[in-house]
Amino acid sequence: MRFSIAIFFCFLFQMHGIAQDSMPVKPVVCYLSEQNAFTEIPAQAFISNSSRLTFTSNIEVTYIDFPEQAKIPFEYAVAIWEKYLISTQTIRIKATWSKTMSSTVLAETGATRIYRSSANITNLPYTNVWYPTPLAEALAGKDLNSGDYEINVTVNGAINWYYGTDAKAQSGKYDMVTVLLHEIAHGLGFSSSMSVSDTQGSYGQSGSAYIFDIFMQDSKKVKLTNTGVYGNPSVDLKTSLISNALYFGLKNPTFANTLPRLYAPSPYKSGSSFSHFDESSYPVGSANSLMSPSVRTAEVNHTPGDILLNCLNEMGWQINGLNGYVVTGVETIPEQLFDVLVFPNPVETILNVAFPLQSQPRAIRIELFDSVGKILQSIEKQDVTVETFTIDVNALNEGIYFLRVLDGQKTSVKKLVK
Repeated sequence: MRFSIAIFFCFLFQMHGIAQDSMPVKPVVCYLSEQNAFTEIPAQAFISNSSRLTFTSNIEVTYIDFPEQAKIPFEYAVAIWEKYLISTQTIRIKATWSKTMSSTVLAETGATRIYRSSANITNLPYTNVWYPTPLAEALAGKDLNSGDYEINVTVNGAINWYYGTDAKAQSGKYDMVTVLLHEIAHGLGFSSSMSVSDTQGSYGQSGSAYIFDIFMQDSKKVKLTNTGVYGNPSVDLKTSLISNALYFGLKNPTFANTLPRLYAPSPYKSGSSFSHFDESSYPVGSANSLMSPSVRTAEVNHTPGDILLNCLNEMGWQINGLNGYVVTGVETIPEQLFDVLVFPNPVETILNVAFPLQSQPRAIRIELFDSVGKILQSIEKQDVTVETFTIDVNALNEGIYFLRVLDGQKTSVKKLVK
């Protein structure tokens, strides 16, 4: 009897520990605008090398009360994201068709849960930071929720939808592919925990910020999660959160002088503020307009846009075909494509290199080069059976580097930003 009780309490302790590693998450709300835009952006119109993109992830959707005609644009939107995301883990979406939502709301979406690094969950680059389920699983390289859904999407069934996939604007109708591409991005992690009350601004759950939050900056490029400047909660934080001058801190030098501007209106709009791009900076019809806070009738955008893809990459997603991060040809370093994951990219201290699963041990060689081809580090292992290696790059100066990975007869080269 004592033995059974001991086992019981041990089980409770383990479950408590796991519970502290994961929490449910509040969804993002996306609103409509009853103004015809008459803009049309077809799939991949603004992505370089788009013809080379192949499916590098798998997304499965379970439909709840969805009409058959609405499933077609949903599967089309899923197929687009499957070509951009690189993950060995299936992303399961629960899609619910609702007729009880507010008439001003198109849809609401969120990851089912958030996870942070622990003894049970490894390979998350930032400690004490919440990651949405699909990103946490992609980084960890394993299923973290026992086969449950990674993303919940609830669509307003009372809206006048256009179900076509031809990227043709229809007067008075909302393009479902556009809205669903937008919604899936929220589920992938384009979502902030920042909020505003009558007196203060605050962020986080159980003492930890979301991965999105740690990249939010004010107009002086000060991170909002810098507790030496902004208290949590604090009046100063609220002032910045409704300043209409918030930015996502990309390290990609392409955006050094034009950081992505976030939606930060005054007054604060619960469920919508911060988790979208500023529409005045990325107006309807422009390449990066997908993540604006509201979608218009006759507004069609079937591509994520480079800025959104770079933001997702900054948070940890490996993005197929992302301009600036995929090497398509370097004279001194030949490349063959195979499924090796390198993250985070840009990198600060620790770089993770994950290999595809294989049943037999193999020889691995990893070489780090600077921008002029000088080798800086070399790691060689025989009879390798593990899936992930880590490389300490803390001592490197900021700049561009190349990582060459040789796995048997296969070679892959990745461009890195420090």
